[in-house]
Amino acid sequence: MNAPESSFSTALPTQPDPLPREVDVAIIGGGLMGCTAAYYLSKAGARVLLIDKSRIAGQQSSRAWGFVRQQSRDEAEVPLMQASIEIWRGLEAELQTGLGWRNEGCLFVAGNEAERDGYESWLPVARQFSIDTTMLSPREVAAKLPGYAIPQLGGLFTASDGQAEPTLVARAFAMRALELGAHIVEQCGARGIDVAAGRIEGVDTERGYVKAKAVVCAAGATTFRLLRVLGISLPQQLVRGTVARTTRGPALGGISTIANGVGFRQRIDGSFNIADDAHVDVDMTLGHLRALHWYAPSLWAHRKSFRFNLNGACLTDLGHRMPWSEASRLGPAVHVRDPLLRPNERSLRTALRGLKAAFPGQADTEIAEKWAGGIDVLPDGIPVIDAQTSISGLAVATGFCGHGFAMGPIVGKTLAQWITTGNPGLDVRQLRLSRFAEGDVKPPSSLF
Repeated sequence: MNAPESSFSTALPTQPDPLPREVDVAIIGGGLMGCTAAYYLSKAGARVLLIDKSRIAGQQSSRAWGFVRQQSRDEAEVPLMQASIEIWRGLEAELQTGLGWRNEGCLFVAGNEAERDGYESWLPVARQFSIDTTMLSPREVAAKLPGYAIPQLGGLFTASDGQAEPTLVARAFAMRALELGAHIVEQCGARGIDVAAGRIEGVDTERGYVKAKAVVCAAGATTFRLLRVLGISLPQQLVRGTVARTTRGPALGGISTIANGVGFRQRIDGSFNIADDAHVDVDMTLGHLRALHWYAPSLWAHRKSFRFNLNGACLTDLGHRMPWSEASRLGPAVHVRDPLLRPNERSLRTALRGLKAAFPGQADTEIAEKWAGGIDVLPDGIPVIDAQTSISGLAVATGFCGHGFAMGPIVGKTLAQWITTGNPGLDVRQLRLSRFAEGDVKPPSSLF
């Protein structure tokens, strides 16, 4: 069965009208980045308004795999992830709730020499940043994954990595932000961002205008639309990722693993999150022609990661462009209030077969729920995290390319510190928004 939408909805108290007339920071987007920013800004004493056109954590933030890893990341992200891991270790205590946190490591198993060589190539990055990543022998892999039945040549392992439950984390941050005084409003999109003389003045919402000293744009795949209204071009695109939860199976442990073409982690209750390795669907629309030149040089090199589909998404996109459509009525900043993406059934069948082949003891494990999420990508495979943009007071956090869940806590903390003190506390220059206008964009290590 598909996961019910209630699985991804919030249990936050209804926020009363009217909206506050003025705040220090308005946050657009109630995903994990928006919720963590709301929490850390409120903790710092800022008056915060967080709005979402649908509901808190209703999209990709609650639909991720749940890996919390430093392993195999782009160098630009590693310092952030090292700081984020430190936050994760104490996060359940800080937020006063369970998050499904398991700190048992991350393992990528090499099924052939090419995979082994690819994993080994990341070891210099690990050494550069003093991460506890090692290359395991086949015997050591077998000890980490008892019962693994597929021939393998070792694996890349980072003991300090972990996992957590995406359906719990953003909501927990939102609840604590509410307790600290943040104003959080669902079903309220941003119509536009008000700028005068190069500075943020406020945000125009579906429920009225709110004056603000700063705006955090963390609207996921809608971010490029909001920025375009401000004259800022962001070559952001959308791909579809599919994940499933299984029934409970025999215990394997809490290592976040990619092996035999399957990405999986076993939850505390014994069920698994599984996905078809690192493959995503690209449902072709006219929108994919936008900024194509940014992606074309890398598509061939990463072609095995994508499934290009010409399906109903193209007709849906055409419908949204019609002047009488709801998307046109809502305007470019809201566009589609609550997009529903269908899971790729074939990829999940492949993932389940891969899991059972690798672990014959999981023969009775079956899919219990399945879902898809929209992953916002950028052409260099790394996000934008920036609070010093060309518009004073505008901060942006977007384009996390399918690996933003693990970074959520440090992104919110960094933005809050940057906005309140003027100093991000970490070197995030490579993640600046202006790199696209400057043409300072490197080839991606991966595109999601």
